[in-house]
Amino acid sequence: MSKRDTQVPGGDSDPVLPDGIKAGDLDPEVRRDLQGLDKSTADRVARHLVAVGELLAEDPELALEHARAARARAARVGVVRETAGIAAYYAGQWQEALSELRAARRISGDGDALLPLIADCERGLGRPERAIEVAQSPEGQALAGEEAVELSIVEAGAHLDLGDAEGAIRVLEGQNLRAGRSGTEAARLFSAYAGALSAAGRKAQALVWYQNAAAADVDDATDAEFALAELLNEELDGAPGFAEEAPVASDGDSVLPAEYDALLFDLDGTLYEGSAVLPGALDLVGSRPRECYYVTNNASRSATEVAEHLRSLGFDADAEAVVTSAQVGARLVADRIAGGSKVLVVGADALREEIRAVGLQPVESAEDGPTAVIQGHSPKTGWAQLSEAALAVAAGAQWFATNTDTTLPTERGLMIGNGSMVAAVAAATGSEPVVAGKPAAPIMREVLARSRSSRPLMIGDRLNTDIEGANTVGIDSVLVLTGVSSAAALLAASVEQRPTFVARDLSELDVPASHLRIGPQARWKITVLENRVSAEPLGGVEAATLLPALAHAIWTAEVGDLDLRINSSDERTMSLLVELGLAESR
Repeated sequence: MSKRDTQVPGGDSDPVLPDGIKAGDLDPEVRRDLQGLDKSTADRVARHLVAVGELLAEDPELALEHARAARARAARVGVVRETAGIAAYYAGQWQEALSELRAARRISGDGDALLPLIADCERGLGRPERAIEVAQSPEGQALAGEEAVELSIVEAGAHLDLGDAEGAIRVLEGQNLRAGRSGTEAARLFSAYAGALSAAGRKAQALVWYQNAAAADVDDATDAEFALAELLNEELDGAPGFAEEAPVASDGDSVLPAEYDALLFDLDGTLYEGSAVLPGALDLVGSRPRECYYVTNNASRSATEVAEHLRSLGFDADAEAVVTSAQVGARLVADRIAGGSKVLVVGADALREEIRAVGLQPVESAEDGPTAVIQGHSPKTGWAQLSEAALAVAAGAQWFATNTDTTLPTERGLMIGNGSMVAAVAAATGSEPVVAGKPAAPIMREVLARSRSSRPLMIGDRLNTDIEGANTVGIDSVLVLTGVSSAAALLAASVEQRPTFVARDLSELDVPASHLRIGPQARWKITVLENRVSAEPLGGVEAATLLPALAHAIWTAEVGDLDLRINSSDERTMSLLVELGLAESR
């Protein structure tokens, strides 16, 4: 090999290129970027780039040598500088990586996807404030998809570098923290969120999110399982702070509500149905009124009106304990547009008042030039109002929805909810709104902040709002079967909509917590063979534990989406299955 072959300009020696590495192994799109070089140089650069890809994970220092060799021959090629930057990043050469990545952006002109790496290099150089500036730049805020998630993880890490764990939590809560997703992106996000929660001392929530991360991490891209094991060991060792916060009901004799320091209630279908109070509701709320909070997606009434309605039914409730999607939606809009801006309100007077309360100007027509549209439930909403919303959204107004419940429970049955009307505007515009209410995080974060609870319990009747909302923020939940979601829907629930506990109504919460927790139950033998399920009592029939045992067995067997045939040789058990809508009368 001649001296010309073994040295690069500047006198540095090239790393040896194995014979098995061919220029043709390089991605064709990257090869096209090398077309401005002579063939011999292009082939050599291509081989070095292939070597970088093969060595990056196991030997980043050698990969960096190959990247430097490629850069020495093709410093004006954007993809070469990008590769050099990535290799330097993996090798921990932060300043070199930063210089190369910035050069790649200048050359290519469209390198915003490199911003997460650039921001993380600033962290590596001990400049977390600069990392946050990168994340908050217009280019950083414009990122979407995986790049946006990665940048948020870096920004959260920068907040942790500064000792601001709550700031890190706020950053990550702006991303899609929907439990039940899988893949590397979800696993990294969930793991970062768990780490921020742990740093903030919120160990119980951290435990939940490390569990979510471990479940999502099908490619072993994170250390979530190890972090989870460490937290569990802390619990076993009696680490200070953990036992006090853990929202996990014991297997002793405590009734379920006693295991938690705040009860977060949905309203319609949970506490009451129309003017009728549901079983057990008054007794439960009356036993601890100052620890009860009310979370409603219905934006047609103010918090004061909701509290008055609750009091008229016999509940001890005040407006400060009520969180409505109208309140949260208005604040969400105010956070994203300038004060005094016009907002087209499609909804009830309560929503208009909330918009005024946050310093914005409610209008009724797209011709008023609104900056944003907010849509909430109102029985008066019709074609004209929906059309104004569609026109404004099509003209570029930001679109917000208080909630997306497709139905509204009433004494007469399920009627059209705000989500059905939101769907009409979505169909007309091809857009999707930013959502404030359950299952989105904003309304859940608001009630958690207001309650100042370390062990909250969400209680509701809808899997896709109340239960998924609880899972979104990593808290325990109870599904009651007095409203929208049925026992059959529970058995078919997707991972993100699975509750911690299930009860037929609120009166059933006055039993040991372990009886209602979804999991194996000592009094039941559940056998699953494809779509055929048998439920046999072991001793006396224990009604409260039947559905938790069934749900656990069916979820474990992953047959919830089949046409299940559930039977029992025991007559009393069959009667319970019929009552639950899970079997037909014999």
